[in-house]
Amino acid sequence: MSEPRTRLTAEDRKAQIIDHATRMIATTGYRGFSMSALAVACGLTRAGVLHHVGSKQELLVEVLRGKERESSREVQLAVVRAGRQDPRAVLDLLMRRNIERPEIVRLFTMLAAESISVDHPAHGYFVERIRRGARQLAPLFVDHTSDPEGMAVEILAFMDGIQLNWLRDPEIDIWARWTAFADRCFGTKGE
Repeated sequence: MSEPRTRLTAEDRKAQIIDHATRMIATTGYRGFSMSALAVACGLTRAGVLHHVGSKQELLVEVLRGKERESSREVQLAVVRAGRQDPRAVLDLLMRRNIERPEIVRLFTMLAAESISVDHPAHGYFVERIRRGARQLAPLFVDHTSDPEGMAVEILAFMDGIQLNWLRDPEIDIWARWTAFADRCFGTKGE
């Protein structure tokens, strides 16, 4: 006899769909992602999935917004833990967090690459994401440069680039590369 199925609330079902979609998009990219495969993974019909998320594009936005909210909370916690006066400690915490979650780094890296095309549904999101990230980090650098937002963009570009290379070649010691870069930006830790 089979186990009785537990009926999920609409909110729990949507969370389940977003969770499965996040993992699938991280593996296949948005263009390789199929709503039909997602439906199978969730034990629903394609129409059932669409009932909860609207469309493939709306689902992508939900996935990105959810991860962005997580990331924003983590940046705020890192600033509180490390203190606004120590940008290196904040950035070290962020890099360690990314190293511990390669599947999330993979998701954002794949989508960022795909969204270079202006017709991609996440194009605008990623344009605004780098701007938002730079504005969020810039206050950390006011004592280090006359262009804190420019420094934030450069550091984010390095982080994105080294993470891309690390995903491509896991033998890269991403922490060593990050540490060397951060030492050049902020001086050797402990100076």
